[in-house]
Amino acid sequence: MSPEKDFILARMAAVRARLVRALINVDEQSLTTVRLYGDWTAAHLLAHLGEYDTLYAQVVRDAMSGELAKKGVDLSDIRDHLLPNRVGSWSLEKSVNFLQSSRAEFVEVFQTVPDEQLKKKVRYGWKFGNKTGRSQGMINTWAQARYNHDAGHMDDLDEWRKSLVETPLPPAAVIMHAALETARDDLLATAALVPPKERETHAVCGEWTLKDVLGHLADWDDWYLNAFYAMIGEPTKNLGWVDEDDGNAINEKLVKANRKKPFEQVWQHCLNARNALIDEMQSVSDDMLADPYGGEHSSYPSAYHCLWAAVDHYLEHAAGIRRELKVKFPKYLLQFKGPYSV
Repeated sequence: MSPEKDFILARMAAVRARLVRALINVDEQSLTTVRLYGDWTAAHLLAHLGEYDTLYAQVVRDAMSGELAKKGVDLSDIRDHLLPNRVGSWSLEKSVNFLQSSRAEFVEVFQTVPDEQLKKKVRYGWKFGNKTGRSQGMINTWAQARYNHDAGHMDDLDEWRKSLVETPLPPAAVIMHAALETARDDLLATAALVPPKERETHAVCGEWTLKDVLGHLADWDDWYLNAFYAMIGEPTKNLGWVDEDDGNAINEKLVKANRKKPFEQVWQHCLNARNALIDEMQSVSDDMLADPYGGEHSSYPSAYHCLWAAVDHYLEHAAGIRRELKVKFPKYLLQFKGPYSV
């Protein structure tokens, strides 16, 4: 894949991860009833973003096949003022799943675009209700519009969060699930910016290479999963870690152990560990995730907060890698600070 496509995909993933994280620690009732603006809720916004990803996935397909110039684009079905009519009966889970699947569809299509077609201008007709017209565009700008669209709505969410009133209801588990997934996608898309030949030599976190960071994330996802099990009353495992007063000492021991392993083994461990965390939380209810915990892993007040730490861990390292690579992204994507940042 070309460097330009890699950078677009990395920025798409980074912005989407930050947008979803903005909804962490909010209950389902607030997400589906408190107005974001007009008659839109936060859940409506997620469906709106999904609609545009789905639309432009088809636009890109048509541009590659030559059909776009012939049939044009009908924007009538995504008119914003009719959004509540289209998705008003959707559950929060359906809106979140649509958000995720639509982005996955767009990414899959965009990855197949030949490099020579990225900046090829295409002229096409469009329809918007009773209005029609002519326009032109390029695949790379439609892809860039995906992260710009997300970024624009992040400001809306920031203002909306300020207006929320604290409730006794537990935060929505389905948002945490999406946050774990989008944080993973963010990290992996950023990792793809490191040339394959430099994965074990280029320092991207202090003296750590990409391989070191991936192994570190995998080891800690094992730990987060173990802590999660303890908090929901499931059997835990002995990870074989030797307690140290200095957390950095533990990290260095684990990194040294991972350096003896092939890159592919460390990479696969990273994927498997995060996927296990995502899979295991799916069967747990909002109430169970938020249930107060005061046991061995009581540095986190609940299982929900343990998963929150796992989300932030990935976001922090993804931002750090981009910073070390001197990626020309907005400043907020080159730094991260959360309640569980180191």
